[in-house]
Amino acid sequence: MTIDNATQIEFWNGETGHNWVTQDALVEAMLQPIGESVMDTLAPQPGEHVLDIGCGCGHTSLSLAERVGAEGSVTGVDISTPMLAVANHLAAEHSSIQFVEADAQTHAFEPERYDVVFSRFGVMFFEDPVAAFANIWSALRTSGRLAFCCWQPRAVNPFMTVPAMAALELLPAPPEVPPRTPGPFAFEEADYVTEILTRAGFESISVTPLRQPLTFGCGLSLTDIVDRLVQIGPIAQMVREAPQDLQQPVREKVIAAVSPFYDPLSGLPLDGEFWQVTATH
Repeated sequence: MTIDNATQIEFWNGETGHNWVTQDALVEAMLQPIGESVMDTLAPQPGEHVLDIGCGCGHTSLSLAERVGAEGSVTGVDISTPMLAVANHLAAEHSSIQFVEADAQTHAFEPERYDVVFSRFGVMFFEDPVAAFANIWSALRTSGRLAFCCWQPRAVNPFMTVPAMAALELLPAPPEVPPRTPGPFAFEEADYVTEILTRAGFESISVTPLRQPLTFGCGLSLTDIVDRLVQIGPIAQMVREAPQDLQQPVREKVIAAVSPFYDPLSGLPLDGEFWQVTATH
């Protein structure tokens, strides 16, 4: 089973993309420390040219631009029109940043244009990951560097499992997704990631564990946090498709399940387990 690129484009330009824009500040607060950790490892240098795959609302591109300075440049690529609208607004005064609405699997990048490729959770959705990374490889200069982060298995990430298990007390389980299906957990197997990058032409591949708390909803009430989880969290689609009379009961189940983790100041801090992946051209 595969999810074709056209379906992914439709998904990220539909309700999901608009909901992520609405909750952009919360999402960015949660994911920013993970991306910064990977950037520290990648260590973009002043004057380098960076390709940011799956740049979303543009926050990672802005951070990368600060690191490479005015002599460098950042190209952010994403398939989501609503997210890129936010990105263009945020970067309006940064002449070193440009955004491209494109599918990185098939986009005709200028060959050997970039010194560095970065992605924060933006590379697990390709229909053909080997073709996608081969295309990205062609955009890198000789000795260019790649670094990205992706999810380890769902089972070791309570941000994904705790709300979902609560919702499943009232809702039917979604269809089983075969391993390696494009989606958040497509790259949960480290060996699979290594195989993809090797086949795409990369060398010096390293896949190492990265542990970072996911803190969602800092300063919000528990009810507000759950209201946002049902829009953009791991249960969003299940709740969206649930009968109207189950919407509130599901919320109440989720509130009860996550309440032991809740802190009035920090919100919902849950452990996160990811892979940090690096490679060279």
